[in-house]
Amino acid sequence: MNYIFSFSSRNSAIRFCDAVAAVGGRAKLVNAPIESGSGCGLAVKCNDYKLCQNVLNCGHFGYLREIYEYDGQTYKSLYRQSNY
Repeated sequence: MNYIFSFSSRNSAIRFCDAVAAVGGRAKLVNAPIESGSGCGLAVKCNDYKLCQNVLNCGHFGYLREIYEYDGQTYKSLYRQSNY
């Protein structure tokens, strides 16, 4: 299972991807799902949800807009910031 972390700031997406890689995670930058409607269209894909949660809790990633679970065909929203 893969997880997509959608940001409204390209800088935040890049910083998050780098932070996940710095703690040993395998993450890469991808296009945000069309469903997200995020401003920058950039997201981070990773298969280790727990590791990504820990990275989110340790850093300031205020531009996170939505988290999706992706099974290869469909996106399921796990988290959505309601007032952006």
